[in-house]
Amino acid sequence: MRRFVLFFLIALCVGPSFCVAADLPKTFQEANTSYRTGDYAKASELYESLIAQEPRRAVFYYNLGNAYVRLGALSKAILNYEKALLLDPRNADIRANLNYARGLLEYRVEDTRNWYIKATGAVLRSMTEQEVNTVALATLFIFLAGGILFFLRGRGVFWSFWRRFLFMILLIAGLVVFGKQAQDNLLRDAVVMQKECEARYGPSEHDQVAFRMGEGIKVFVVDRREDWSRVLLTNGESGWVKDSDIAEVKI
Repeated sequence: MRRFVLFFLIALCVGPSFCVAADLPKTFQEANTSYRTGDYAKASELYESLIAQEPRRAVFYYNLGNAYVRLGALSKAILNYEKALLLDPRNADIRANLNYARGLLEYRVEDTRNWYIKATGAVLRSMTEQEVNTVALATLFIFLAGGILFFLRGRGVFWSFWRRFLFMILLIAGLVVFGKQAQDNLLRDAVVMQKECEARYGPSEHDQVAFRMGEGIKVFVVDRREDWSRVLLTNGESGWVKDSDIAEVKI
């Protein structure tokens, strides 16, 4: 039992690597060649076509983000870096380039959230939804299997150290699953795509402007009404923006 638990804990630390597979299409090589020769517009078009064919490859979004940085389209670059992180959340290169692109923005928003909210968000974003669900299901399976074996054998202490330990891991995994679902569905990440975006007090152009944002700013979508979205900023400000002014970070 101890060996099995140890193997399980080690497996949790193993994440997906960010590498270029050998079976990538020739279009990918052509896009890379265009990028190296300075034809960033053509490279971005080719990367876009690759994403349309295979939307689950982080490397396509990452390279597309690099091309958009070269073209000066920072909002599109940040959007694609964010999408790459959805697929490969622990990749240092993606995160470094995302931070670099954000550093080029003219308009920035101070993050005034409490440290524990920042820490919780960082932990949840370090794992994909599939990884979170897999860990939770695996923990549940091990805990239930241990309980079944106990009743079949009919001896020993049910609440042994390892069963208490697995039960705590199961509770933590359940909280992480709940937090991940809340993060993905209640506070949906989005990026401002327009050079200047007006946030209003209500979902109408007749409502007064609450504040303005520049391109590339990350916001959280908390509500929707027709063609409008209510967004929340990391500094606590909230307002309604047109759906056409933002793009959600989703695959």
